[in-house]
Amino acid sequence: MQIALIGIGKIANYQMQAITHTPGIKLTDAHDLDPNKADELPGNVNFHDNLEKMLLKSKADAFLVSTPTNTHFEVAMRVIESDRIAIVEKPLCTSPSEMDTLLTAARTRKLPLYTAFHPAYGREIDWWREQREARNFDLGAFLSFDTCFADPYYIDGKLAFGAVGKAGAWTDSGASGLSALSRLIDPSTMQLVDGRMTVIPSLSCSQVQGLGIYSFVEQEVTGFGLVDTNWTLGKNYKTTRLRYEKGLVELDHAKELATLSLDGEESLVFNLATDKPRLVNHYCGVFSDLTALFSKGEDNTELSEILHRLLFAALSH
Repeated sequence: MQIALIGIGKIANYQMQAITHTPGIKLTDAHDLDPNKADELPGNVNFHDNLEKMLLKSKADAFLVSTPTNTHFEVAMRVIESDRIAIVEKPLCTSPSEMDTLLTAARTRKLPLYTAFHPAYGREIDWWREQREARNFDLGAFLSFDTCFADPYYIDGKLAFGAVGKAGAWTDSGASGLSALSRLIDPSTMQLVDGRMTVIPSLSCSQVQGLGIYSFVEQEVTGFGLVDTNWTLGKNYKTTRLRYEKGLVELDHAKELATLSLDGEESLVFNLATDKPRLVNHYCGVFSDLTALFSKGEDNTELSEILHRLLFAALSH
């Protein structure tokens, strides 16, 4: 599978590294508005300073939209309207109307549309899925969850540089939290119970904090959980806790750690980190999933629609 990259920013560096570690996928072309970004590309990648020309000339199978969040809709539409396949960094867009337009455009043209939910492919998440499947631990029934994705993007009354290109704490990190949960809980059973957003009018971002409370169904039993996102804590903190009848599983998404605490026993800590950066590991998972789906002519549109409706429901509650 050949990929063209649209937007050569911070996240693109991790994406390019992951492509080199993933069999069956190759970066052939890239575009950015800044011509100096061409220096950041491998020598065998063609740089284009004009997006329309790249969409016309490139032999890539799909185009990875890695631009600022608020531009995802516009850029993805340009790709789809050129009858090319779009892969869009999460979130796919910033509103239900934008999502409906993208989905309709792709389906009308019978084009796959893939959302790159990279937080869903943390090694700590893979580890717990493997333990559950092998039934290595007996924790009893699954009861509840809480997920927090926090970044130090609001400091001394101002937005930090890391917030540049992002739409808001909930819009960007809520998508991360929900996508991580989607590999641990069946997201089609989830429903919004309540949503709470914090907005500071003087700042040019939609939310500095956001919270979604959801119900879910596991083995015909209804449970509840929350997804919390926050830019005001002053730290990088990304954790999911899964509560069971007989214990607790804590997945540290920032440190790639898993902690298993069975009632009455000492906690077990598992370090799942590798010699590669965390985000490279994430995108290796994204591209492995992408190439597998692409080989079958499939995408993750159904999952993306479910997760984005859960995301937007909290915004409009």
